[in-house]
Amino acid sequence: MSAINNNFNSNFGNDQQGGRPERIKIDARCPVCRSMYDFNKIDVIQEEDGATLMYIKCTTCQSAAMSLISMSQQGLKVASTLTDLERHEVLRFQDGERVRGEDVLAIHEALEKTDNFLN
Repeated sequence: MSAINNNFNSNFGNDQQGGRPERIKIDARCPVCRSMYDFNKIDVIQEEDGATLMYIKCTTCQSAAMSLISMSQQGLKVASTLTDLERHEVLRFQDGERVRGEDVLAIHEALEKTDNFLN
């Protein structure tokens, strides 16, 4: 498991020229149990074009979250979501086929045709 190293520090750490802070202080809690995240457990999944995709699992309740963090002219942007995926599943589905509009419509139509879709 890789901790936050890779280019995370160079993207978001000390940059004397850009005037960014020496450290970004994050006080993040698990949205499920409100425990503090152990940032030593963050996995950097992908870094591309100034954006970093990270995965973290709460050490208290085992809830997992993925966060996309990027630095732009407008400042630091963070988008996070809870997930039931394990880290290896995120990697496996990362390059999978995208869900198309036709796929969503086909499921919707199948659900409308039956009272009990799962049977």
